[in-house]
Amino acid sequence: MKKLFFLLIFASVFLKAQDIEDLQEGFFFSENSQNFFRVDIKKPFDYYKVASCGEDSKFVRAQFEGGDVAFNRVLFQYISAYVDREIYVVNGTFFLHIDIDKEGKMTQLNITPKVENSEMFLRDLKFAVKKIKKNWTPSKCDNIPVDSKIRIKLNFVTESADI
Repeated sequence: MKKLFFLLIFASVFLKAQDIEDLQEGFFFSENSQNFFRVDIKKPFDYYKVASCGEDSKFVRAQFEGGDVAFNRVLFQYISAYVDREIYVVNGTFFLHIDIDKEGKMTQLNITPKVENSEMFLRDLKFAVKKIKKNWTPSKCDNIPVDSKIRIKLNFVTESADI
């Protein structure tokens, strides 16, 4: 009796599979396709020299703890963690404009360009960048800390895969 019961359950699984195969005949049907994006963080970053710092002054740019390589690694980790790669179809270049104050804190963050229907993506990207809590070493003009601006280029490419 047990053998007959298991045989019946086993056969019923194949009956359901035949229905799905008939539906797919002649059509490209993928139930398991995924969109995801890759992000390429371009180096070197663009550092803007403070206008009040003259040509003959010694200017030292702002530095993240561990350098640009460490910032790239942390930024990539936070983008991977907080920006859902399967929801957004993102292609193109975006720029992070970061203001660093005299204490080495990130005070302002803007993302450009503003693209139609990108509000949610830009909000998630901004959230990911703001999660980075390490301080920067501020820019210095003649060994005096000054406010500074940094521009980081992010290149996004969306890919689609059938699984």
